[in-house]
Amino acid sequence: TGIGRARRMQVPKTELQHKIMLEAVENHMPQVIVIDEISTELEALAARTIAEKGVQLVGTTHGNCLDNLIKNPSLSDLIGGIQYVTISDEEAKRRG
Repeated sequence: TGIGRARRMQVPKTELQHKIMLEAVENHMPQVIVIDEISTELEALAARTIAEKGVQLVGTTHGNCLDNLIKNPSLSDLIGGIQYVTISDEEAKRRG
């Protein structure tokens, strides 16, 4: 059962989670998909694919701090990744 018209899809083996994620989007046309613990590169790739299809994704992952996730190449894209910028000395002083 689920909340309202929400459906819950069981993942029989954790190594199949990425396939179940994609199956949920392809076969059930959800507006939102909620994933517990995105941890592998395949799951991160499935999450990117889901986002490209216009489905909102809410997911959890584990890390001691945000810095751990930013530096994890498999997961960093899911939280916005790292972008390098150049700022002037004046701007750097203003920001402290």
